[in-house]
Amino acid sequence: MHPGVISTLRPLSVPHSAPARLYNRKMSRIRVLPDDIANRIAAGEVVERPASIVKELIENSLDAGATKIAVDVLEGGRRLIRVNDNGEGMSAEDAPVCLLRHATSKLYNPDDLFSIKTLGFRGEALPSIASVSRLTLETQAESGIGTSIEVAGGQIVAQREGAFPRGTQITVEDLFFNVPARRKFLRSESYELSQLASYCTHYALAFPEIQFILKSGNFEVLSTPSVPDFRDRIYQVFGGDLLAELVEHRKEFGRSGLKVHLFASRPHIQKYNRNSMFFFVNRRLVRDKTIMHAVSEAYRNVLPSGTFPVAILFVTIPFEDVDVNVHPAKTEVRFKHSGFIHDSIRDAIVAGLTADKTIVAMEAGAGPTNPYRLPDPPPRVPESWAGDDPILSAPFALQPPPVALHGQERSLDLSYGEPSNVATSVQPPAYADFDRVKREVRPLGQLRDSFIVATDLTGLILIDQHVAHERVLFENYLRQKLAGMLEVQRLLMPIVVELPPRQLVVLEHIIPELAQNGFEVEPFGPKTIAIKTAPGILKAGAVEKLLRELLDGLERETQVMNIEALKRKIAATVSCHAAIKINTPLDETKMQWLVGELMKTDVPTVCPHGRPIILRYDLREIEKAFKRA
Repeated sequence: MHPGVISTLRPLSVPHSAPARLYNRKMSRIRVLPDDIANRIAAGEVVERPASIVKELIENSLDAGATKIAVDVLEGGRRLIRVNDNGEGMSAEDAPVCLLRHATSKLYNPDDLFSIKTLGFRGEALPSIASVSRLTLETQAESGIGTSIEVAGGQIVAQREGAFPRGTQITVEDLFFNVPARRKFLRSESYELSQLASYCTHYALAFPEIQFILKSGNFEVLSTPSVPDFRDRIYQVFGGDLLAELVEHRKEFGRSGLKVHLFASRPHIQKYNRNSMFFFVNRRLVRDKTIMHAVSEAYRNVLPSGTFPVAILFVTIPFEDVDVNVHPAKTEVRFKHSGFIHDSIRDAIVAGLTADKTIVAMEAGAGPTNPYRLPDPPPRVPESWAGDDPILSAPFALQPPPVALHGQERSLDLSYGEPSNVATSVQPPAYADFDRVKREVRPLGQLRDSFIVATDLTGLILIDQHVAHERVLFENYLRQKLAGMLEVQRLLMPIVVELPPRQLVVLEHIIPELAQNGFEVEPFGPKTIAIKTAPGILKAGAVEKLLRELLDGLERETQVMNIEALKRKIAATVSCHAAIKINTPLDETKMQWLVGELMKTDVPTVCPHGRPIILRYDLREIEKAFKRA
């Protein structure tokens, strides 16, 4: 700009020529917000829940060069969060300044924004947290005097000198005490703790050289001593069983500076949510659609639809090629060359799986595709029903009749559809005159050893044998449980299972209900449990798979699932594993038994997971299809 123009500029103010009465008649409607209100607004972006606080404080500790970070929480973080590190600490002069908005030691000029090398940089976290809680900061640098500052609702209430270990400890108490509306949006203690465990697990994976500890009261959720590399840290967090199923692969992409270090699961490892996918860009935890899509593309035609791999990706990229100043929580990034990043990650995963000989490399356009080929159907069965399941090949034996519950019969309150809000409403039958169908149904044979073909006097019926048996076992299981007569087997040798931190948290809160369902589960080390008993209808080889599948499903559901829903989910999962499988031949006696038992159930048309059991084709529909109607 021309120097003459600059010399004519002056601070923005009310024009001198304007009559004063125009501005005195009414107070201006636009005002600068006070700091306490501005901080609360900023807190709404940064402090979503207790896990958000832990994330911000851990990032500060990592930026301070800490080699040990300890996190203690009470009541899922609502009552207390304490993060202690042995980083470089702060001087008596810097300590009060760090509580001011946009105060940071990580940026000095505008160009730094385009090459951010630290996890934090905005200077918003501490003042935002302090504005919605009671915060105590205790810090001391290598040489100097320690400082303690107490803040309540954004106002400093006490400051003193003291002697503390080198590093920083921040204690956050009574989160959202001054914003009760925000406190109401917090979920159950177990859910909030699982979110905390998730963030701690993420950063423990990204920084194997740093020791992480997470405790909830006396319960140690996570403890990972310092190790030299990512592989050892994955072993600490997830255990050797999962690590053995991961393919490790490194790939560098020349002068671009891009490096990919990945651990990806082999195709037979299938998850039913994305909780086992961890993405890091320059060791920063991110949720990125580009990376997610690249992983999905790499596993296309490898995994069934609706299932997800275990993927732990560490992407290193020049700092100037990625913009981390996109989201208030710094969990989203923008790549300068997103297409190149996408294709490189996809190719790295495919190369790793190909080198491991778990998939066969195929050149693009290597062979013609059938234009009339139907798309692959979504998976009907979980991974635990696959060919390697020890109960799959076991011969199907007729179940004994349900235990007689004389004088103890209880209604299961099951229905065909969703519960009605009107108490007097009557559920319509699944089929017209279904009572007649139940009396007349007669099995004829099997289709592909998976579906029973049956008939009644006026129609053709197809029955899915797996879910039919699942329904029979489910209702029998619930009745025995309600009567306190559930059959339990003590395992010859306890089954020892390694679980990740989030699933340990979920398990801790459902152990009482598991005990009611015949599972005796006890801690057996820092990240392992021992299963000593299980329901009698299960084969011993299926117990571990059942528990893992149950915890996988509950990770996202426990925050909204009531105890009755939890009981039904456990019963449904047990019944699913105990039921006969598809591709199991049945003779006429077994088919008649299964159909007869199915028709005695309260809800013979829908399995406990909501899938249909019976398809019926009326004789009129058949005649119409043959042009005879």
